[in-house]
Amino acid sequence: MPGATTSGALNRAVHRYRSAPLVARLFVHGRAFLSDLAFVERLVPRNGFIVDLGCGHGLFACLLREASAGRRVLGVDLDPKKIDVARSVVRDTQWLRFEVGNVVTEAPPKCDAVTIIDVLYLLPFEEQEQVLRNAASALGEGGPLIVKAQERRTDPRYALTYAQEIITVTVLRATRGGRERFFFPDRLRAIAMFERAGFVVEVVEMPRRPYTDVVYLARKAPPRGPAAP
Repeated sequence: MPGATTSGALNRAVHRYRSAPLVARLFVHGRAFLSDLAFVERLVPRNGFIVDLGCGHGLFACLLREASAGRRVLGVDLDPKKIDVARSVVRDTQWLRFEVGNVVTEAPPKCDAVTIIDVLYLLPFEEQEQVLRNAASALGEGGPLIVKAQERRTDPRYALTYAQEIITVTVLRATRGGRERFFFPDRLRAIAMFERAGFVVEVVEMPRRPYTDVVYLARKAPPRGPAAP
């Protein structure tokens, strides 16, 4: 029963934060409740070195490790305070670690897979594409990139998505440098960004969600051959 196993792993990941500062603990519990991270985890390879870009307090990185002992995980985030919280919950430093880094200007190390969870909408579209290009530079041909994001749609769920982010980012200041405007691409624009960054991509709708959440399952495309004469 993979679903039950992943739910147990999520509970264990959340439990790691029992001694974290109250605000961080509340935010982690909120993410665990609202984001359906267990669904996304099941789409990530079970083995290998995985880099989680924009890891925040580290919950998804912890989940990746709790759900599979075959994973070695690095979480990267711009906010040193969140990285401090993430480091405080690590028990297995050989297999799970966190670093401060700028995911727009710095490419991740070579790895077997990259994950990006609820991060890109905080960045202007040109910076989103740069993050995807950085991820591509870290992966070999066919290497997977798993991105959880929200789509711009003509849909009541999009209004709910936007309202939630205004509360979380702008009012509660849960994300460093919270913006008054978010950058949710529609599906065609998102797919085009992935393709320009060097990926082939399919879109998975997240089930039973009140928001416009999707998962982009991307793989690094083979290099293009020379143009025909």
